[in-house]
Amino acid sequence: MKSLKTHYLIWILFLVVSVLSIVFSVVAESPPSTNSERVSILAADFACPVCDGQSLAESDVPVAKTIRATISTMVDDGVSDDEIRNYLVSKFGEDIDYNPAGDGITGLVWVMPVTAGLLALAGTVFILFSWAKKDKETISKKIRFSDSPRWIWISMVCFLAIGLGFFVANTAGSRNSGDSVSGEIRMSPRTLMIKASVAPREEAIEIYDQVLELQPSNVEALAYRGWMSWLGGEVENSLYDIGNAIEIDSSYPDARAFRAIINFRRGSVEEASEDLLTLDSLEPPPVIKDLLASSRFRESVSSELAKIGELLAALELIDSGISSDPENSSLFAHRGWLLAISGDQQLAQLSLISLNASLEINPEDPYAIAYKALVEEKVFGRSEVAEKNIEKFKALFNPPSELVELLKLEGLLN
Repeated sequence: MKSLKTHYLIWILFLVVSVLSIVFSVVAESPPSTNSERVSILAADFACPVCDGQSLAESDVPVAKTIRATISTMVDDGVSDDEIRNYLVSKFGEDIDYNPAGDGITGLVWVMPVTAGLLALAGTVFILFSWAKKDKETISKKIRFSDSPRWIWISMVCFLAIGLGFFVANTAGSRNSGDSVSGEIRMSPRTLMIKASVAPREEAIEIYDQVLELQPSNVEALAYRGWMSWLGGEVENSLYDIGNAIEIDSSYPDARAFRAIINFRRGSVEEASEDLLTLDSLEPPPVIKDLLASSRFRESVSSELAKIGELLAALELIDSGISSDPENSSLFAHRGWLLAISGDQQLAQLSLISLNASLEINPEDPYAIAYKALVEEKVFGRSEVAEKNIEKFKALFNPPSELVELLKLEGLLN
């Protein structure tokens, strides 16, 4: 009888310790004592967006250093861990976070350890009660390994409970590579897309191929693989991918911008104009806006439209751009120039309104200054006004070479 009580006491103690270990490993959290420790812990909780199998804390690439510096600044400013986590996730995607959310498929990461623990405890209780029903004399006898399979069950339960404890303890605060039962976190499509954005062209195409194997309808991967193909001279493949991206999601602005550029370079000016008009109704990201503005792409397309006799289409394209960006002095300047070179005296009069509007937005816009000098001299014959604008143009630092050549060609610059 004494042996029986001792036997049950050991098992009860084992259950209590197991339960307390699991609960403690889940809820215990020692807050870092310094900001530096907080930064280190947070950096270890996030994947380097351009590395293979490294956290922000482990990586020394420039992107990782920049993100660590951002985390440090936010910590010093008193931003909470949750706010920092939300910021990084919003900027780089959910896959950068080694702590998966508690909902959806990633919730399995947290639910399964607890479920396994409950099953282990239930199995142990079942074994104890089944033994309690046996004859007391049999239970009180010395149990040998060869006499009963119960030691096999005991070993299995102990192994499961101990393994569970280590699993929960190691994963309660972070998710390391290979720890996720819902799949490899670091090599998700979003992580691959971030990696492709900084990779050389050929490597980027290979990465986009991997993304499209996982998600055949990923419009971003299609559009950017098409753009990379264009840069490599593969025109047909480029248009095929970008066309598929637009077919899947006609509101994806990057694909519209890429196709407009490619069609313009191929001489399909009207098709390029149509994509730009559609793009104006969307919300292109800053990088796309900067790409088009820095190259004065809209102005180039409208000039080509005017050359083939489509002045109204050219003006429509410029006016659409002004509606989207009313503070763009370059567009007002180009509108004035299109009206001035139309050959119509009344439209030439209206050109000064657009040129003056451009100079009100930016008094040093080189295109507005040069075009106004030309209009005043060549259209209206007002040499004094033209000369004043030429002097303003000469005072500009590093004006566009195309304007310098134009003014020289027209005899307004020596």
